[in-house]
Amino acid sequence: MSVRGGGLQRVVAIFIKDLKSYYSKAPVISWGILFPLTVIALLDLSARMLGEYRVVPAMLSITMLFASTSMSQVAVSFEKLSGAMQRVLYMPVGSAELVVAKSLGGIIYGIGGTGLAGILAYIMTGHVAMIRPAYFLAGVVLGSTLYSALSVLVSLYYNPVQAVAVLNIIRFSMIFLGGTLFPKALLPRILAGLAYFFPSVYITDLLRFGMYNTWEYVDPLTSLIVTAILLAATLYIAHRLALKVMLP
Repeated sequence: MSVRGGGLQRVVAIFIKDLKSYYSKAPVISWGILFPLTVIALLDLSARMLGEYRVVPAMLSITMLFASTSMSQVAVSFEKLSGAMQRVLYMPVGSAELVVAKSLGGIIYGIGGTGLAGILAYIMTGHVAMIRPAYFLAGVVLGSTLYSALSVLVSLYYNPVQAVAVLNIIRFSMIFLGGTLFPKALLPRILAGLAYFFPSVYITDLLRFGMYNTWEYVDPLTSLIVTAILLAATLYIAHRLALKVMLP
């Protein structure tokens, strides 16, 4: 899976078109911005009980999850509904280019949303720790890319209505079962074990380690490796699925 030469120009052209067409759509605003802001407000109320080192990375991780998946899902699903996706398939665009282009909006949205959440965290706490910025940056970039690619994969595979339902199941599972919201010590053993099946546990621990030099579920090096493997696997599967969709 590679994008070279003129392919990069096609990727950028599709990304700009998606940005102009879909960034202000209701699902992007509601799920990508308003819902994370609501969660941030609720987490702020529990900051003193759970501790800043848990709440702030959770705020950033949840914002990244919803921002990244919302933009990518809307860009694919709306085009499937309108028939625009069929027109794209007749253009000289490769499957790898299509996946990258459709993921790019979610990546930018996820990184931007995480930055906004960081500003809000600073306003609420008076400071934002950043002890190991390289790990934090890796968590933001890899996490936004993984979530966006996962959203593209789901949106390509399912029809638009099913894609929303499946993505909501994935999102809320990551929040409540994926090591994001609840401390490991408060979860029954079987639920704590389920967390390791979700990419959010590794991404959140990367953010936590980058900010506070601590982790809860998985050590930072393992989190980095597993996140990179999951990202590569998701991009490959999305690429193969897009190739299947594009074949006559």
